[in-house]
Amino acid sequence: MKIKDIKQISSYGVMITPALVVDGTVKVAGKLPSVEEIKKMVQ
Repeated sequence: MKIKDIKQISSYGVMITPALVVDGTVKVAGKLPSVEEIKKMVQ
């Protein structure tokens, strides 16, 4: 899901985008991860 609401984004403590949140945990912020990095994050 793509979130655009700044209040909802900041509720995760994210101050820079893009960011990836998995199950409520920020996995990466401030860069676009590669497919391989994403695969490792969601295992």
